[in-house]
Amino acid sequence: MSENRIHRVTIKRIADSVRAEAEVTLSWDAVQTITSSGLRGISVDADPAYLRVVEDTQLSELRKQLYAAGFSKRAIATAVKSVVRVESRGD
Repeated sequence: MSENRIHRVTIKRIADSVRAEAEVTLSWDAVQTITSSGLRGISVDADPAYLRVVEDTQLSELRKQLYAAGFSKRAIATAVKSVVRVESRGD
């Protein structure tokens, strides 16, 4: 049996939405994706400062979900330090 592990944390900006995702392995060796609720209706030309606030809000929500899934605050903080940002206009 393996221990819980966060493999990757990603912020995804796809078309008009922003969400945070984490790929994790839980104790039963199944890789799962835990996802924030996301926010739709974001303009592709939105102010970068506003986008950063939206991303931070989604990461905060994801952190809470990871903590509820049994990950330590330290493991979550370490994983979030290397967050990957993915952007696509959805074309």
